Amino acid sequence: MTPLLTAYLQAWKQYFDFSGQTTRDDFWWFMLAHLLITLVVVSIEIATNNPGWLDLFYSLISFIPMLAILVRRLHDTQRSGWWAWLFVIPVIGPFWLIYLLVQPSSSHFTDKALLS
Repeated sequence: MTPLLTAYLQAWKQYFDFSGQTTRDDFWWFMLAHLLITLVVVSIEIATNNPGWLDLFYSLISFIPMLAILVRRLHDTQRSGWWAWLFVIPVIGPFWLIYLLVQPSSSHFTDKALLS
């Protein structure tokens, strides 16, 4: 399987797993797959004059796996999952979060308290 499909399916297998770590590659492959699927769903809605229910449905069911992989990625950079709350800070928050997510993986993650 391609890394894109492997990372995407692995994230769905770990649907409610907020502990552990996710590598930078797996995180960004998942995000790319999610973006591509969202583009396909929106394209279908535009082509069929659908009011957006399909996109809403996909967004709702993919929210938890996206949040879980985000938290695991933050753990991989030696940060608590609570850093995900940066996203709600207007303007600067999402950019700060992206900066944290592109940081290299830490090979010596030792603080088990952050993994919970």
